[in-house]
Amino acid sequence: MQLSCDEAKALICRALVTQGASQNVAEKVALALIMADADGQPGHGLSRVPSYIEQMLCGKVDGKAWPFVRNNNDSTIEVDANRGFAYPALDLAVEELINAVRQKGGIVMSGIVGSHHCGVAGHPVEKLARNNYLGLMFANTPKAMHAFGGKRAIFGTNPIAFACPRRRNDPILLDLSLSVVARGKVVQAAGQGRSIPRDWGIDASGQPTDDPAEVLKGSLNAIGGSKGMALALMVEILTGAFIKNQFGFQASSFFDQKGSPPRVGQLLLCINPLEFNPDFFEHNEALVDELLAEGTARLPGARRFEHRNLTFETGLKYPENLIRELEGYCNF
Repeated sequence: MQLSCDEAKALICRALVTQGASQNVAEKVALALIMADADGQPGHGLSRVPSYIEQMLCGKVDGKAWPFVRNNNDSTIEVDANRGFAYPALDLAVEELINAVRQKGGIVMSGIVGSHHCGVAGHPVEKLARNNYLGLMFANTPKAMHAFGGKRAIFGTNPIAFACPRRRNDPILLDLSLSVVARGKVVQAAGQGRSIPRDWGIDASGQPTDDPAEVLKGSLNAIGGSKGMALALMVEILTGAFIKNQFGFQASSFFDQKGSPPRVGQLLLCINPLEFNPDFFEHNEALVDELLAEGTARLPGARRFEHRNLTFETGLKYPENLIRELEGYCNF
């Protein structure tokens, strides 16, 4: 079924509100999910709504919780997600970061505590870049990936995102999870009965497998082997130990009703690029020009922005059974 972005957003809002979310929270969640679909990231899009609702109903996430600033110092801003959805907390953090850097300059960081699934990590840093700041984000997630030489899942897929502003063009945008593939894609493959590439993960005994159900019982592989696992460890320290959240191995899943609220975290950094180099934008374009000189190279993020612009014109396509499921939540 094909829906416009506005129709899809309205459907998500109705389903969430009918099942107990507040209108303001539902709108934040719906916009984030539609933007994920528009960017070609369906694992973070409308397909998440059924699991979000089930987690609301069992108390793993509070659909009425609104974030608040717990502490605001010269260079650090602590935002409490209040065990609610991450999207309102991320928006509040971005707003506070932009205000702080405008007033104080330099670099300011915001740590989000008591949080949930953050969706597309590139979106908050893109907002910073569109305000002419460099943005960095780290997020830890429930366990899905083994440590180097191990078999059992300890780290989350732990996304990292970076955005660099440009004066007259879309920002440069890097957004990657540290596993070979996002766990959501394995979940989707299992639900559809499809096999997966054997390098995506291992089963519970540590053996490569093309069966997504077995990978879900085992764990995902990291990008770059031990290097990706080392980065995942870094993210756990920054988001778990540094801003005092649960580590990935302690957090409950984003996909089911089992366990208590995951209480993971996100760390965002906002940097004024003019602090060291007043000619940053012109200087940076020399690098961009060199990257694009061959005519075949692409800047990170370019494909995403193209997909988004096209989707805004043509709308979004979803499986009919998923739309019917959401309509059922609306009529509950």
